[in-house]
Amino acid sequence: MKTFIFYFKTILTIALGLFFIYKGISKLTSNKLKPIDGELLIEQIVDNNSYAPPIGYNITMNTFKQSGFLDLISIFQILAGIMILFPFTRLAGLLLLLPIIFNIFFMHVFFDNRMDENLVTGTLLVINLFLCSSYHKKIIKILFDNKNSY
Repeated sequence: MKTFIFYFKTILTIALGLFFIYKGISKLTSNKLKPIDGELLIEQIVDNNSYAPPIGYNITMNTFKQSGFLDLISIFQILAGIMILFPFTRLAGLLLLLPIIFNIFFMHVFFDNRMDENLVTGTLLVINLFLCSSYHKKIIKILFDNKNSY
């Protein structure tokens, strides 16, 4: 049984690392903005008195892309994905990726109305939390070891 769990975690780790390397590279190399019709956008906002999904999501992602912030996130995704692939840096990579996945998941939950995106990003979040739980003793030691306090 331990062998199965070991291989299962290994497969999840490799898949998570490769997924975020791929997604980071694809975001970094893409110059594509989400199409937004300005008149239609203003009409929807005014008529509905709302930035209901996916209007807010499209505006946010275009702003992130044009400002360069999405490129920065992409670099961190690639870095975390690479770190996850190596056992020595795996915990650091998982912890680096954790706030990124939280952010992606909750942006889809609050700004986007596509259930498939919520499921994919939620699954990635659960996988990351599951893999982090393998290191719970190390994490607790780092957080609560008084010898490391400054």
